[in-house]
Amino acid sequence: MKIARAVLFAAAAVLVVSPAVAAKKKADPCIKDKVLASFQMRMLQTELVVGALSCKLTPRYNEFVTSYRDELMGAHRVLMKHFGREMRLEDYKSKTANEASQRSLANITEFCLYTSALYDKLLGPERPKLAAFVGSEPVANHHGQNACGSPS
Repeated sequence: MKIARAVLFAAAAVLVVSPAVAAKKKADPCIKDKVLASFQMRMLQTELVVGALSCKLTPRYNEFVTSYRDELMGAHRVLMKHFGREMRLEDYKSKTANEASQRSLANITEFCLYTSALYDKLLGPERPKLAAFVGSEPVANHHGQNACGSPS
């Protein structure tokens, strides 16, 4: 009887502790600083590429990539380090592109107007630093990550 009671207590302890441990493992760590800014840049780039394809703005997208190449490449390196493997980063990029595409299909006129306005801001005479720009751009925060601070 004592052994059965001990086994029962051990099983109950596992049941009580397991959800807490599982919750800890499930919670994604939060991102901040350069990683957060990199996710925001990636999300903005995704929005712009979907806009380029959906709204016939490919020349503007090409100009964007050329103008912001250094910042985009820096963000890519940060995300590669964050994901650890290129396949995981590519999966993430595909997922966010599909989500942006769904938003474009929901209201293509608004989506194209918004994308065009983004290009106007980014490619105007006073081109902002991309890392600073994404911090104030709502679509850049559709990255789906747990942010715990603002980028520095």
